Amino acid sequence: MSTSAHAEQSPVTHESPTTCTDAERPSFADGDPMASGNLDKIRDILFGAQARDHERRFAQLEQHLIREATDLRTDLKCRFDTLEAYIQKEVDALTTSLKKEEEMRSGSVQNLMQELAKLAGTLESKAHQLESQTVQAQAHLQQQLIERAGELATDIRARHAEVTSALHRAVQDLRAEKTDRSSLAAILMEASKRLSDDHAHADNG
Repeated sequence: MSTSAHAEQSPVTHESPTTCTDAERPSFADGDPMASGNLDKIRDILFGAQARDHERRFAQLEQHLIREATDLRTDLKCRFDTLEAYIQKEVDALTTSLKKEEEMRSGSVQNLMQELAKLAGTLESKAHQLESQTVQAQAHLQQQLIERAGELATDIRARHAEVTSALHRAVQDLRAEKTDRSSLAAILMEASKRLSDDHAHADNG
């Protein structure tokens, strides 16, 4: 704030009043009204101009101080208004930024939740699909095992029948061979008996 008005003011000069000695002072009776009036006139002549100059200077100084105070009050009000507007602007900007950031974070969280829900749905679908494929694979494998077991059982029965038939034939062959040997022995015995009889008849004859 400028205080140049003080510098422009001319300094107040204090003029010493003219003093008189007791011998030079007029002698007035205290009770004389004319003497009292003359004393006031003398004082006004000696000090009136200086007093009026002082009053004028004090009045100017007072007006200057009032103007300075008014200007100071106006300047401070302007500065406070500017500071308040700046603070309000910064607060509004910060509030807007925080709201945007909160909205962005909220949107990000919602997107993440949607992605997680979609992923959970995909995983559940994959799990159901895998379970269905597993059940089908198990059923197919079980059917193949049943079919293979049936084929093996049929093959085993066929082989068992073949082995049984071969054993039966072998037993039949053995029985037939035994019978043939018995018949051959009987024939040989009969031939030997006949030969013996023939020799006996030959000796007797």
